[in-house]
Amino acid sequence: MHNAFMPNLTAIDSPQATAQAALQLAGRVLDAIGPRPSGSAVSHQAADALRDEAAPFADRTWSEDFPVHPGAFLGWIRLLVLLYIAGVLLLWLDVFWLAALLATLGIVVLVGQFFFYREMLDPLFPRQTGRNVLAAVEPAGEARGQLIVSGHHDSARIFNFLAHQPALYPWRVTGGLAIYALFLLTSWVLTLWTVASGAAPGWSTAVAALFSLLLLWVGQLWWFASSQSTPGAGDNLASSAAAWEVLRFMAQEKAAGRGLQHLQIVAASWDAEEAGLRGARAWVKAAAGDDRLALPTWNLNLECLYDDQDLFLLTSDVNGTVQLSLELAGQCQRLLADRGRDVPAKPIAFLTGGTDAGELARAGAQATTLIGMAWGNAQRASVYHTPADVLSAVSPQAVAAALGLAVDLAGALDAELGR
Repeated sequence: MHNAFMPNLTAIDSPQATAQAALQLAGRVLDAIGPRPSGSAVSHQAADALRDEAAPFADRTWSEDFPVHPGAFLGWIRLLVLLYIAGVLLLWLDVFWLAALLATLGIVVLVGQFFFYREMLDPLFPRQTGRNVLAAVEPAGEARGQLIVSGHHDSARIFNFLAHQPALYPWRVTGGLAIYALFLLTSWVLTLWTVASGAAPGWSTAVAALFSLLLLWVGQLWWFASSQSTPGAGDNLASSAAAWEVLRFMAQEKAAGRGLQHLQIVAASWDAEEAGLRGARAWVKAAAGDDRLALPTWNLNLECLYDDQDLFLLTSDVNGTVQLSLELAGQCQRLLADRGRDVPAKPIAFLTGGTDAGELARAGAQATTLIGMAWGNAQRASVYHTPADVLSAVSPQAVAAALGLAVDLAGALDAELGR
């Protein structure tokens, strides 16, 4: 049943009007600051701009700095290329066991750094400072729970393979990784053969020649990502701006005597999401030293609001290694259905990365992410991780749907806490 808490955002005309306000906020930040690499001075400026924007209406605004090594997250790619080159040279020298060990090391780093988003390479890369920014509106009565509506303000590095010949992206990436995996298997076969027979097989030279030729395919992974960053309008400044407009609306409702009674609303914009969710992770780690997660916590994370026809909710995250809240995703589906939208809920596709909801879910929050684009290596928004990620690429209808969902969810959760 549709919750009675301001379902149509009538206090500020409509979700569409509020979506325009969010896009205008994102546009002001983009015009003033531009691309925002993770942990950079310009990313700090974006966080500060959002904090200043919320200060007049929020009950609390604050930012939190944390250490981050932005180059580490994609660093495994070039490491694999270097290990492959070293391994091929070792094949020519018949040192198969060392080639196998180096290839195995690359796979371990790939699995840890990318599949699970662990910080295996971080200490090897330059340290910078990330900056998260948050703002909150307290309930009129006793706080019994909190809803965190979140986005991230850092922008991604340009993925050259998506900016140029995007149709070849799956072949270039998956093909390169498949060759590396074949090289790993072959190296171990050569190692075991040599141990068992006491001599290298006669066909080892042909194998070395084959993998030398395949270096052309593996080696092109070196240029997977540019050193430059995207404008990052849809991924993901517009989502942070939407969270800010949700908070603004809640503050207006509270001032008018129609505020939430038991649910604290927090708008969060994380830094370093594009560096492996490091900002959300830093915030969660800090929770061990305070009570920020003492209340029952829900997280509605917003990502890539490019197309309202491709909206869906996540039920898992971080390459499928983290379970998100099926209950929250289902509740969001019902609320969206009340607004006339049939939005599916599904697991994240393997090898497509993760969202900040995964970090909050790891900490025990009920979390889901609302995404507004097809999500897969063979099918994504054409502007994703490219220089074309500008404000005109963001769908006002998708932003409006996210705003309506956030307000409806807040009302529903507040009603549950009041029972």
